[in-house]
Amino acid sequence: MNSITQKIKLFFVVLFSLSFLISCSNIAEKSQNQTQILIDYALYDFPLPEDSEIQMDNTVILGSGDLWAGQIILLSESSPVELIKFFTASAKSSGWTLGSSTISEIVLLVFNNDKRIATVEISKSKISLFSFSKTKVKITINHTNSIKDAPESIEE
Repeated sequence: MNSITQKIKLFFVVLFSLSFLISCSNIAEKSQNQTQILIDYALYDFPLPEDSEIQMDNTVILGSGDLWAGQIILLSESSPVELIKFFTASAKSSGWTLGSSTISEIVLLVFNNDKRIATVEISKSKISLFSFSKTKVKITINHTNSIKDAPESIEE
């Protein structure tokens, strides 16, 4: 009798564990789908390299309507030089204007369009023992009204 009770308990523990894992998987999948929808909305006209992988865990989009800002992290197989060429050419053809750039170990490209500002930061990602070196691209986009003036400081 004791053996049957243990088997029943084990069965319920396994059943509960499987249910928990499946629900966690569904939640993670819904979260990724929602993040992808937000990325599509926020970056609808900003070019992204075809060989890039979006790092969902590091993607943040805040706000609504015309008052939103966001950041997306990509990993790309392309070199920093190839990415500079890609962004400057494709952003221009998508209606964005290169406002400024800084080229050093980390590349900063600032693009403008009518209502938004996009900052593209390109750097080599760290090499690990288990992966090949990829190029990290951080894209931050803000609507011009999303960052309000800071309140005046109180001086005594």
